[in-house]
Amino acid sequence: MIRLRQLRIWAIAGLLAASALRCGGDNVGPPPDAAAIGMVAGNGQSGAVDHPLANPLVVVVTDDAGAPVAGVSVHWSAQGGGTVSSENVQTASDGRASVQRVLGPTPGEQTTTASVTGLQGSPVTFVATAVPAGQPLVSITTQPPASVLSAEVFEPASQPVIAVRDADGIPLAGVAVSATIVSGSGALEGTTTATTDASGIATFGDLGIRLPPGAGSSSHTIQFTAGSASAISSSINVSPLSSEATTGAWSPLVNWDIVPLHMSLMPNGKIIAWGKTDVADTMGLPRIWDPASGPPSSAPKIMVDTMLFCAGHALMPDGRLLVSGGHLMDDRGIATTRFFTADGSWSPGPNMAHGRWYPTVTVLPDGRALTMAGRDQANLVVRTPELWDGSHWIELTGAGNLEIPYYPRNFVAPNGLIFYAGERIMSRWFNVAGSGSWTDGPRHIWQFNREYGTAVMYEPGKILYAGGGGDPNWPSAGDARSPAPTNTAEQIDLNQPSPQWQSAGTMSAPRRHLNSTILPDGTVLITGGTRGGGFVDINPADAVKAAELWNPKTGQWTTLASNSVMRVYHSVSLLLPDGTVLHGSSGDAMAGTVPVPPERNHEIFSPPYLFKGARPRITSVPSSVTWNQTFSVATPNAAQITDVRWIRLGSVTHAFDDGQRANTLTFTRTATGVDVTAPGRAELAPPGYYQLFILNRNGVPSEGQVIKVQ
Repeated sequence: MIRLRQLRIWAIAGLLAASALRCGGDNVGPPPDAAAIGMVAGNGQSGAVDHPLANPLVVVVTDDAGAPVAGVSVHWSAQGGGTVSSENVQTASDGRASVQRVLGPTPGEQTTTASVTGLQGSPVTFVATAVPAGQPLVSITTQPPASVLSAEVFEPASQPVIAVRDADGIPLAGVAVSATIVSGSGALEGTTTATTDASGIATFGDLGIRLPPGAGSSSHTIQFTAGSASAISSSINVSPLSSEATTGAWSPLVNWDIVPLHMSLMPNGKIIAWGKTDVADTMGLPRIWDPASGPPSSAPKIMVDTMLFCAGHALMPDGRLLVSGGHLMDDRGIATTRFFTADGSWSPGPNMAHGRWYPTVTVLPDGRALTMAGRDQANLVVRTPELWDGSHWIELTGAGNLEIPYYPRNFVAPNGLIFYAGERIMSRWFNVAGSGSWTDGPRHIWQFNREYGTAVMYEPGKILYAGGGGDPNWPSAGDARSPAPTNTAEQIDLNQPSPQWQSAGTMSAPRRHLNSTILPDGTVLITGGTRGGGFVDINPADAVKAAELWNPKTGQWTTLASNSVMRVYHSVSLLLPDGTVLHGSSGDAMAGTVPVPPERNHEIFSPPYLFKGARPRITSVPSSVTWNQTFSVATPNAAQITDVRWIRLGSVTHAFDDGQRANTLTFTRTATGVDVTAPGRAELAPPGYYQLFILNRNGVPSEGQVIKVQ
């Protein structure tokens, strides 16, 4: 049987040789436009003595511009024993020429050269290893990519696949294959060993090559070894990362026809936004913008009957946007309730007991919603929160007379209570049970009111509060006020038995009217604001345009790229499903007697992770899950996934996003994706819609997939 198989191999080799000879010719020199010859594939193989190599040897001939040149006669010769299928082969239309190499009878290194007189790179030398009969043979059936970025995780289709067989072509199962760099200065990253399956195939899943710091582009090869046999990959050009992989990058301005200072991402990917005034200084009407359909300047208007400027809003568990209150006049609110669907249609709800101007809306673990603070129709601070139970509002009169400033930074804590993180120096707990009640909480480290600072719950119970302060005339219910904003930040972990505010470091500049956005990789992005004091400083020299990134794992701040315009009072930032951040608006207000410059536009920030190579892909997720459920996420990148996170859809205005909060989810890898486990209870992930992301070891996220938690 073995003898018959060998005869068949020799017959195939002979046919290849005869075919190649028909297109051969004397090596009389290249055409005038041929300039260089280079290796394409087939180097570094191992094979049995007296047998053909598994893969052909391939070269390419190109001109000065790198374009392929056809009709060039390439001369091939074998050294160390054995033969080539043809001594002269003409390049095809793609500039390539190839031969089949049959190894000689002596074990060890055997070479093959491909040459064209006068061409740069000639001769090209291929090295093969002849292995005694009975030893494993290694061949590369899927080569690594021809070019990648430093540390980029190769895409699944370019992850190397290695076949291990004996001299008679029988697959060898259970053989360990190791991968190592054999040329180039980079370091191989990922899981560098794989084991053959029943078909003799070893598949690598997450390899990548990291260049040394400061290194330029360079060529690398990987050797795959099984026992005494090995094969060397084709060349991989590894390029250093761009500067954007450290700083991120901003898009050009995208124009609106309003100042979109209220902005919410809906479950269908559309954005509902409105400002204070519309075209010709009329009442600001909401727009429903589909980013896939054109610029926001042409987004349809939603013809509402009330002025929603300075309302509170949050996405309800059913995907509707609840809007609480709105604008009667400056410092005076209205008592209306409005609901918007994902497509922009709206309906009224029952009026609240109090008008509200600058309230915060918080979705509770049981699906109800709490609206708190603001000013009423008579310009009085509203001290009584109200609870939406799905059909009407309930006053929580047990709250007493405690004064909570505009747009309180409220969060659902893991214990089910509402944690008021600021603006005030003392944070507090609010219990919605019964008629509601307040309990004192820990005091901030910074001993001033943090008005127009920003706060975000980046993991359940873990809150970052950054910046704020700077207006000596700001109403603060007796709290001390600073004449200038702060660059300090604080963090708190509500999961601790006795949580206390701790330093979270300092930003590069003081900021007031800044925004915070949770990113898929778990970091927090800070955008916009001013270092100037007063209610709103509109001196362009005081605008803080550099974005900053806070990493909760290290506690470090990193300064990123700067946006193009001043964004202060009424600016917004919103995480989009593609992992970018929309940062826009500013103005539509007065700084005393001077208008704040109206920015009827936004910019898109692409964080550094979008410049670190190929992104994982999600091919399917369930439309909805419940707490503590394990669910499947399909992805071809299963072997590369190191983190799974989801972030609640955002609803942002006035430096605070009522909606966003995030969870890092546990998961296990499967053959077709990852099995993910949802948080165990609603206090850790209140019901509603979230963007699910999968990430590789470089923190590169997939695009987000919207999933309902119920």
